[in-house]
Amino acid sequence: MEEGKKKLILTIIIVACLGIAGAITVMTRSGSSGGGIEDLDPKEMIWVKCSNEACDAEYQVGKQDYYIYLRDNRDPMAMTAPPMVCKECGEESVLQAVKCESCGIVFFKGSVPHDFADRCPECKYSATEENRKARKKQ
Repeated sequence: MEEGKKKLILTIIIVACLGIAGAITVMTRSGSSGGGIEDLDPKEMIWVKCSNEACDAEYQVGKQDYYIYLRDNRDPMAMTAPPMVCKECGEESVLQAVKCESCGIVFFKGSVPHDFADRCPECKYSATEENRKARKKQ
């Protein structure tokens, strides 16, 4: 085959591959590809707890509402999530929490340093750890 025809065929193949790659990129980035805050169930709830020792309130808020608040109030330079305003004391002191599936206390995520974020500081139960153990047995 002539050298010119080989180059033409190679060029066509390269352009076609780039076109396919571009189409895949556009399709996966456009529209509702899932996984965004708006795709969360508005009825799903999470636990939060007030870090103000005089208040110590604990209650549930909508997961979607919580993440919208974080998105709208985050400081890009901060390493932690911004606290929400407590509905009990009115202070900016509410952070995400976990309710222990074993003993029922509500505690801040990551209360036990260098461990699972859902490790209970009282009874030491972790749902994450239990789920991993169950998967290993399968």
